[in-house]
Amino acid sequence: MNTAVTTHYAEGAYDSRHIPNQSPQIRKHAGLLTTTLPWGDTEDIAPFSFIDDYSPERLRDLEEDERKNPGIRQRNEAIFHNACNHLCYRRAHASLWTQIWLYMWGVGRALFYIGVGILLVTQLPLAIFKSTSIEEFNSHMLEMSLWILPIPLTCWVVGHIALYRLPTSWILKPSKGPLWELNRQTGQVTVFARKPGQFSHLGIDGDFVRPFYEFDACVHILPSRQGLPQYSLHLVHRYQPVAIDFKSVIGLQSSEQACFALWDMWQNYMDISHPLPEIPTWEEFRPLDPTTAEHDRLTGRNPRYWRDMDKETYKNVIDELLISIQKLDAFSRPNLMSQHVRYL
Repeated sequence: MNTAVTTHYAEGAYDSRHIPNQSPQIRKHAGLLTTTLPWGDTEDIAPFSFIDDYSPERLRDLEEDERKNPGIRQRNEAIFHNACNHLCYRRAHASLWTQIWLYMWGVGRALFYIGVGILLVTQLPLAIFKSTSIEEFNSHMLEMSLWILPIPLTCWVVGHIALYRLPTSWILKPSKGPLWELNRQTGQVTVFARKPGQFSHLGIDGDFVRPFYEFDACVHILPSRQGLPQYSLHLVHRYQPVAIDFKSVIGLQSSEQACFALWDMWQNYMDISHPLPEIPTWEEFRPLDPTTAEHDRLTGRNPRYWRDMDKETYKNVIDELLISIQKLDAFSRPNLMSQHVRYL
């Protein structure tokens, strides 16, 4: 390993080529309706929603914003307790104030569309069947619309105005602190204590900090209100009842493949023997990460591959990504961590 690499990464940084042997697992903390995913044999992939949030157009907007307001990214990360760079990925909830407006916009929009669907599926045929004149038909549909649509429409409009028309500083407020962090530079996973003594029952005063290799990824299955399965990925500590829920990253998914893709992405992101994942999210940070910078130098990678991508090419790349995600079958892989841990 060259000098730049050894000075950049901490001694405990996660390297899949040098995983230490660990204590046997004595109990499972994942809970019911979960399946543990194997370690290793990753593909350079990420969930669609994670990539779509950083489209080339948005990357260029962020770049222009940084040009006009130097340091704005770092200032926002400090204020809102989030980070997404070559050093770490840190996540924090939006404040309750911000969540209210987000829920008004999102839930209001969803309920409005549901209401329109109810009108078209149930009330429209009923009005056609019962009405004896066009006036009676219009009166019935108007009456039912006034019963169903005004409240969700009002929530949607008010939420939209708040989020997209009012000054950002009025709506986006910081939370009390971060929830969790995956640190590539140190190889540590941190679950932040949100209240004093949160982990005191584990003999820990402060935040819960452990090496990445002590966690296992588990797919949780949750039934929807309609009884359909929904999937989410959790990172569960092998020896203590502490876990990270990644619903805040990609939400609940109708397919477990998105969870497979997210687990591959996190392994690649944390592994200093691998370059940063080849997705838009981390492109601007690739020259700052020694392993990635050396990989890009040897392969001749265009440093603006994502940022200068046109819409048609981006669409084709996304289509190929979706096909690759559907082909993922993480359960068929051998668990490489079992060479270093005795599982139950």
